Amino acid sequence: MHTVPNSGEVQHQELPDPNSPRTSLQDQNIARLFHSYTSDISKWYDLSDSACSFGLAVPIIALDEPLLFCSIIALSAMHTCQTSAPSFRKVAEFYHHRCVQFLIRLTDGDELITRGVALAATCLLRSYEILDGDVDPNMHLRGAYSMASLHGVLSGNLQAGLLGAGFWNYLREDITFSLFEECPLKMNLESTLLVSHHDSDQDYLNSITLDLGKIINRAFDHDSGEIQLDSAIESLKAWRNTCPDHMKPFSRVQSETNTSHLFPAVWFLQPYHAAILHYYLVALTIIFVHASPSLISDFTNFDILGLEFESKEQLLEAFALEICGIAFTAKIPSVLVNAFGPIAYCARFIQSEASQQELIRQLLACKSSIGWPVERLVSDLKTSWGLDQA
Repeated sequence: MHTVPNSGEVQHQELPDPNSPRTSLQDQNIARLFHSYTSDISKWYDLSDSACSFGLAVPIIALDEPLLFCSIIALSAMHTCQTSAPSFRKVAEFYHHRCVQFLIRLTDGDELITRGVALAATCLLRSYEILDGDVDPNMHLRGAYSMASLHGVLSGNLQAGLLGAGFWNYLREDITFSLFEECPLKMNLESTLLVSHHDSDQDYLNSITLDLGKIINRAFDHDSGEIQLDSAIESLKAWRNTCPDHMKPFSRVQSETNTSHLFPAVWFLQPYHAAILHYYLVALTIIFVHASPSLISDFTNFDILGLEFESKEQLLEAFALEICGIAFTAKIPSVLVNAFGPIAYCARFIQSEASQQELIRQLLACKSSIGWPVERLVSDLKTSWGLDQA
């Protein structure tokens, strides 16, 4: 039986052959990594999927499909490396390398592409690269974009199943990158029809994701001249009016200065309800930053969640504090992972130094459980706050 020693001196030839996933899983270290994905990490990807495709379908397919199996083990091993056992880096790198080799061999029309297996593996690889601290964790987004666009998901033909689940994950990952970099998405969503029918609460997260993506592309396109957000604003208002009341917080306590409660406590029934409000708040923030004053002169036209403010600057700070409160009240990995993009863009508007320091503390505390390289996010926020020399 193959084992992975804790010394970190793992050699590639000692690892199970990924061409036979079921045989590889007889190695107890590989089995634990696979279980870590099925029990925990997969929830990151099922945030907006009521069918839980990444938690249910992906592991079943991976038992007999080396490409998907390698992506799972690579991601899980890198997560373990960053959170508890650095010795698993060799395992992560080995399976990552093999996964990339499998992807390179794919050709147009390959069954793994048309079934959504390759896109799912690509989404997992991008998370691997983020956890690995890649300076540009966007390498595989370009490949995922070609796979996503190949099957008509950008022409209004939004699909169910694994291909659809991969598309929504790809889009959320693309949004996270764009919020960090303040750049347009890799995808042009202009021809993609907005989701108007909601079969589940998770569908509301998908519809606000599309809305936010369109807003990002218009607001962050620095070559387009005057930014046109009129239709996006009306679409966002219409979307908000369709949201059922049970998706709103069931409890909320305002933050208090001069106490340890510097962010509001905001409680939701489900993790995806928290993510829905995150994306809504980011969309509002981008609109209030980029839209012409005439479009946003009357704040009462928007549902701003009853937040109190006396100026645009105070409103932007209130949005940011709400985003932080939602994330750190939940403390659920799937919500936190999806919140890093909103925090990266919105938290720079936090003016209170005490709240800034509390956000830094909370972000650094996430590293041990999620493995995300939050140091870059903290550094960027410090720079925006003028604390980079502190």
